[in-house]
Parts: sequence; C-alpha cells; structure tokens
Amino acid sequence: MNLMRNLLIRTKTFAKTLSTAGKMNDMSAFRISYNPKEPMDIDNLPSKDPMELFDLWFKEISSSEEVREPNAMTLATCNRKCEPSARMVLLKGYDSAGFRFFTDYDGRKGQELAENSNVALVLYWRPFHRQVRVEGTTEKLSPEECDQYFHSRPHGSQLAASASNQSTILPSYQVLIDKYAQLQEQYPTDSDVVPRPQNWGGYLVKPKAIEFWEGHTNRLHRRLLFSREKSEDEHVKAGLNGWHYCVLSP
Repeated sequence: MNLMRNLLIRTKTFAKTLSTAGKMNDMSAFRISYNPKEPMDIDNLPSKDPMELFDLWFKEISSSEEVREPNAMTLATCNRKCEPSARMVLLKGYDSAGFRFFTDYDGRKGQELAENSNVALVLYWRPFHRQVRVEGTTEKLSPEECDQYFHSRPHGSQLAASASNQSTILPSYQVLIDKYAQLQEQYPTDSDVVPRPQNWGGYLVKPKAIEFWEGHTNRLHRRLLFSREKSEDEHVKAGLNGWHYCVLSP
C-alpha cells in the first residue's frame, strides 16, 4: 500500500509540473528509499577479486524473478573527437579476462570502438539496489568465438543481423522487412545454416576498474572500487590477481 501511495503522489506531482506551461519539469519529488536485501559487508568480502565478486552478484541476481534481464547493460563509447554516446546492450559472457558483448562492427558503436577502444559499462539491478560500473578497453573476439555465438542465436535473430546494416539510414522500414523476407525464403528453416556476416561479431571488454555500488538509507551508499593501478594511499588494499581495492565516499 505504501508503495502504491508513493507512486500516486509522484505521478500527481509530475502531472502538475507538466501542466505548468513555461516552467521546468521538476523531478525533485521522484525519490525512493534504498534498503538492500543483503547488505554488502565491505570488511568481510567473499572475494578480493572483482570478477569473482561480480560472479557472485550476478548469479544471485539472475536467479531472482524480480530481474527479468539481468545481463542488460549500458555501453558507453567515445569517438576520436571525445564525443560520447551510450546505449543498452546485452552482456553475453564474462570470465577472468573480462566482459563480452556482440554487435555490428559497422554500426555507430563499432565505428567508435575502431577509433577509440576505451569504454564504460553499467549494470543496474533496481530491485537489489545494486549497480556495477566497469571501465576498460576493448578488443575483437576471434572469428571462431563469433561464429559459435552467432549460430547459438535464434534463427530469426540470425536473419535480422544479416538483413540490417546497423545505424545506416533506411528509406523506409519496409525496406528492412522486405530484405528480412528475402532471407527467410533463402534460409526457411532452423536447420538452414545462416552465414555470419563478416561485419558482425563480438568484443571483449578488458577491465581496468570495476566499482560495486549498493544503495543504502539516507544516501549512505556503499561503494567499493577495484583498480589495476597501484596507489600509495594507505587505505588502498591489495586484492587478488593484480587488483587493488578501496572504499569510496558516496
């Protein structure tokens, strides 16, 4: 009941701001209280390797029905002019080497990665009041790994990747539908092997910094930063496998 009441209050407040012509839409009333299910014990970490800690968080969250797409993440890229752009993509694998995702190499993100390999990732899991930030560099995955993942996708998704020239201007949406239909005729069944387009593949994000964030009451959030860079600060501690970590102010 309290959740519904708060939602109604915020909705009425927002509607009132929209009805006031010529004034800024004030979002100050949009606010929730954070109360994590199992608070992170920074003094007794289950692992001092951030990839192992990420694995523990991800497995816990992906097993919950409250988060339908736990691998959804923001990918931020930057071109050679240092102009940033961001979009949602899907995390498709991780291990000690880093994080993997797949896309069209000729799309905007692919072009920007060719110009500037530095990226940032954010995974946010609202029901758990947790997020993970990643900063690092990218490199393309091997053709063999790209082929393996491409052919694990649903048949329709394989056709769509072949039909779409990502980020290019379409004369009309029907042009894309027609091209997809042509490929359906050429590869009508799931047993038909759809060749992976050479401009479609994956990237490995090799992390240089990984931050674990957990929302807490009164904005006393907990932030734990792991970095590959050494520091002379006495409060920066040695982790595992070449990582160092410290607690940040919220």
